[in-house]
Amino acid sequence: MKMQWRIVTLVALLLGMLFALNLVRGLVFERQQRAQEVRAEIAQFSAGEQTVKGPFLVLPLTETVATLIEKQTPEGKISEWQQTQNQRNIILSPEQFAANGRLAVESLKRGIFEAPIYRSDLILSGKFALPARSDFERTTSSSREKISTQWGQPYLTLSLSDVRGIQNLHGTLAGTSMTFAPGTAGAMGSGVHAPITLSEAAHSVDFKLNLKLGGTTQLLIEPIGKESHVALSGNWPHPSFSGNFAPVERSVTAQGFTARWQTSQLATGGSNTNAKCGESACPSASLGLRLIDPVDRYVLNERTLKYAELFVLVLFGAVFLMSVMRKIAIHPVQYALVGAALALFFLLTLSLSEHLGFNKAYWIAASASTLLLGYYVSFVLAAWQRGVGFAVVLAALYGLLFGILQSEDMALLMGSLTLFGLLSGVMVLTRKLDWQGLSAPTTPTFKAE
Repeated sequence: MKMQWRIVTLVALLLGMLFALNLVRGLVFERQQRAQEVRAEIAQFSAGEQTVKGPFLVLPLTETVATLIEKQTPEGKISEWQQTQNQRNIILSPEQFAANGRLAVESLKRGIFEAPIYRSDLILSGKFALPARSDFERTTSSSREKISTQWGQPYLTLSLSDVRGIQNLHGTLAGTSMTFAPGTAGAMGSGVHAPITLSEAAHSVDFKLNLKLGGTTQLLIEPIGKESHVALSGNWPHPSFSGNFAPVERSVTAQGFTARWQTSQLATGGSNTNAKCGESACPSASLGLRLIDPVDRYVLNERTLKYAELFVLVLFGAVFLMSVMRKIAIHPVQYALVGAALALFFLLTLSLSEHLGFNKAYWIAASASTLLLGYYVSFVLAAWQRGVGFAVVLAALYGLLFGILQSEDMALLMGSLTLFGLLSGVMVLTRKLDWQGLSAPTTPTFKAE
């Protein structure tokens, strides 16, 4: 076979390999989507990601406005009072707010998939400043308008993303126990509320809530106070601190984590008084953590496949150079079998990682691929020494790829140095090769027994 046709055939085989690798990529994406669906299913029958917003003090009021209007009647002009009513909530944020919590985390499995769920013991405490109610009552100097204000039953409200996670909740306001009911009485999104009694002579009131809350993957707390202090700890060794604020102190060990946040109203952009407060109008800054898996098998499989084309190209090139330099004819079917074995390495890594974890799966697949290809190439290249040499090179490449996967920050540098080293090796090995005068390769005489 002429050199030109050998190269054309090799390129065609490489294109076929790209198609096969894309099929494996599609399978990785499909399994990743399935894992996300299972996490969503786990959240559906337990509780989802939680965001704790509150507590807020809600002062409902009804404003009646009477306006004197004139009407034209058959008897002449008459004057009468026309009344309109406007209901609104004055929502007070705490002057001081503190949240302390401990998370007990475990992994809940469904088949081969799993998701981290937690049970948290939260203590929410602080103090509300109580402005005079007259500050919120509108007045008018017009003789044609009268405004009267009627205050409703005040209540304390706490908003939660998923109320199914509430396992226990009790609290006190000014030393008096509160009884909570479902819903936030229209003040904001899903949550709970408790009717309260406030003394008009009081200028401030303390509160304390003990909340046992379950959830999945994430816990966020909104720092709603003029001054807010939040401290969280747990037994999960891989927290990812999220939200709008980083912890001022953190400690992460193999046994768990502790973290502390401190914010002020200047940073959160909130207000102590929210005349209108819904899910979007209330303070939306948050802080907290996600429970992540640092060795996500699908992410690592996806990263492995990013190097697949380069991996196949290098090994195909190695076999091609050895055949040219040793003048050995290699049939396209033999190239195709080598490529199929390489593609199966990535498929084996994916399937085994779902049961054994990524690291074990990678090395089992790499060992199987190295032994198989080393054995096969020794017959293709007509010498067991060449097969052993090929296996050594392949094992080194698998080891190098694993190192790149484990050192994400150094991946680009390691990859660049590897490419430079491979190119240097090819240039040194072929420096005396007469590409123009290559003779037709001979048929291998080595036979398998």
